[in-house]
Amino acid sequence: MNKLVIFIATLGPLIASANEQHVFNEGDNWVLEARSNRLSSDSKVLYHIPSDAYHTYYAREFGDWDIFSMVDSRDIERLSKGDVIQILESEYNSKIYKVKLLSGFNKNKNFYVIAEDLKNYYKPIQEQINE
Repeated sequence: MNKLVIFIATLGPLIASANEQHVFNEGDNWVLEARSNRLSSDSKVLYHIPSDAYHTYYAREFGDWDIFSMVDSRDIERLSKGDVIQILESEYNSKIYKVKLLSGFNKNKNFYVIAEDLKNYYKPIQEQINE
């Protein structure tokens, strides 16, 4: 009985964190809050092709950086801090989101972002929080 209690106590937080999903609503606008400069090599990016975003997500998740996870630098859009995106739809079981860039050089074009990047580096625009 004692082992069962220890097992459940250990497994509980793992299950809770696995079930915790961040919900991104279609039409919401998000602003890039992380330090990023479109002219530097370590800037935050959006992807032109959804499969590039998914392969990068997969490589991060499983540590499998094979040939399929490489992305041509011409197929990414580098961002600067303060750039705004609008969420259009989810893809690949909500691991990737199709977004519209609302600021910057390629304004009003569609791109793809990894959901984990969206959660970590972007914040919802303040007007939507107050509504």
